Parts: sequence; C-alpha cells; structure tokens
Amino acid sequence: MTPAIIDYPHQLTHRHGVPFVVWCYWEGPPMTGNRRLSFEYLQAHIQVPICLITPDNLHHFIVEGHPLPRAFNQLSIVHRSDYIRAYLLHHYGGGWHDIKATEVSYEKVWEEFRNDAIWIVGKREIAKGAAKIYNADGDFVPDHYQKLIAVPSWVGRPQTSLSADLLSGIEAIIEQNADTLFMYPAKHPREKRISSRNPIKRLFTIIKFKYQKRSIHYPLDWTLFGNVFHPAILKYHQHVSFKLPADKRKNAGIYHRS
Repeated sequence: MTPAIIDYPHQLTHRHGVPFVVWCYWEGPPMTGNRRLSFEYLQAHIQVPICLITPDNLHHFIVEGHPLPRAFNQLSIVHRSDYIRAYLLHHYGGGWHDIKATEVSYEKVWEEFRNDAIWIVGKREIAKGAAKIYNADGDFVPDHYQKLIAVPSWVGRPQTSLSADLLSGIEAIIEQNADTLFMYPAKHPREKRISSRNPIKRLFTIIKFKYQKRSIHYPLDWTLFGNVFHPAILKYHQHVSFKLPADKRKNAGIYHRS
C-alpha cells in the first residue's frame, strides 16, 4: 500500500519523538522520465508517508522566527535543496531521501530512536564519498569515512546539537557569500564554484560553463551540504546509527541527471 502524502505540518505523526515522514524536494518543470519513475519507486517501497516540498508549499513549513536566508533565491536548485534538508532536519526531524529510486522500506528505522542517544540513522559512507575537507580539529574528514553516513538519505531527530551545527554551518556559508550571490546568482540548476587552480584546467572549465550557460562566478562549492554534514557527523559520531536499509542495486538500477 502506498503511504500517505503529507501536505501540511499538522498532518505529521511521530514515532519515538521523530516525525514519521520522508522529506523530498523538487522544483522546476514536472518530473518526467526516469526521475518520475524514481519517485514512483520511492512511494511504492519506502512505506513511510512522503512530503514533497516544492516552492508552492515551502511556506507552510517555514518556522516563525527562522526565515529563509536572504540569498536563498539566488542559490542553485541543488543548493536550495541542500539548505531545505538541513532546515527540515533541525526544525522537524524525520527522513530525507533524494528523489532517487529505492526498493527498500524505511518503516522500521524509527525503532532506532527508542534509544535517546541516537540522533541520526544512515548508511555508512564509502571511502570516495566523504567530503574532501578538514574539520575544525584539523582532521582530514575522508580519513574517518567509516564513522560517516552517506548524504542522499537518512533519518534524524530534530533539535539536536548535530542538526543545529548543520543548519548554522550552511547558513553561515550562504551569508558569507550573500553579496556575491546577489551579484552572480545561479543560472543553472547544478551550479558550482570553479575551484581549479591550474590555469589551463580553469580556462577549459570557464569555456565549458559558458557553453552550458552556467555562472562562472558562482561562489559555492558543489558539495555545500556534505562539507558541513560530514564534519558534523564525525563530531557527533557516537550518536549515529548505521542501520538504514540499503538497496542491493544503487538507485534500484534507475539513473538520471535531471
């Protein structure tokens, strides 16, 4: 049986203090092709009510006293999604799943929250999946990938130090770059900062971005979410469970880029 669709906050129910919901985010034209198929797979198998956040219903979930960042609309669609997932985790809690296909159920994941020490449940990260940055203690985060969880899907408890660090960290990056974002807002859903220091590689990237009608001055890294999420997970790793079910086939064998 396909789970209910959540449209408003008052429809949320809770299990062990965590909303029994999986959040997703979408904006732009209606889903088509494999993306639509992926969402249908998600609905059919996840066995948890889904709330699809869009620009049309986002305002229902904005908490009084905590508005969106002033440069929110200047972010790329991907980075708006990054922000929204952090916002929802901190203020509401519940599951997050990128709009990608799955053939597993998350229904039993909420049992992990019978243990008050568990703040988030995820799938263990792989060596190449960790954000390639250093944390505040000077540790290279990928060296500790076995303590991390993957970015695309997880279930978390709201109002924890982990969720607070995640949201405030992403907000700080957005605010630090707000003036540049207003000058050079995203023009493409998958914008990212040109980071190469090699002049030849940088030149080719600029040419490629111009051809793709991307901004060559967009200031945020592609891995905005992971750059904050993974250090936070490492910091609070004692509150992490790795018991999120995983598909035998990545994305149930369905792939897409748009």
